[in-house]
Amino acid sequence: MSDHGISSWGASPYLQRLMEYSWQRNQLLQDAAANLDTPGFRPKDVPVEEFQSAMKAARARETGVGTPVVRGQGIFADTDRLSFETGRTVLKPEAVHDNLLFHDDNDRNLERIMQNLAENALSFRLASELFRKEHDLLRAAIRERP
Repeated sequence: MSDHGISSWGASPYLQRLMEYSWQRNQLLQDAAANLDTPGFRPKDVPVEEFQSAMKAARARETGVGTPVVRGQGIFADTDRLSFETGRTVLKPEAVHDNLLFHDDNDRNLERIMQNLAENALSFRLASELFRKEHDLLRAAIRERP
């Protein structure tokens, strides 16, 4: 993703990052669901709030209000569990300890995992639909017809 040009127009960079984040987080959540009965398994995740605050800070920087980026790429600054590189977002998940600890030393909560999977899928679908519509608008402008 470049700092200038058609790929950084409008909401595209934010939608791209949201799709990357959602895709990778979905893999973490699927791993948690697949290992539901594995003794000693601790699910890993990256909090949605951390991603949202990183996007909010990037938007502030884009409008000239926020602090400059020390680590990261473009307007996107790295956080403790997120790394923004050219063309990709890297998650650094940590073990989640907010579920019930069972006798087999497994930290699980099926309802929470399924809820997180559903919410994550909805955010990916929303971002991909908005991204597609934005690019349809660009294609229509290039063709000079609706």
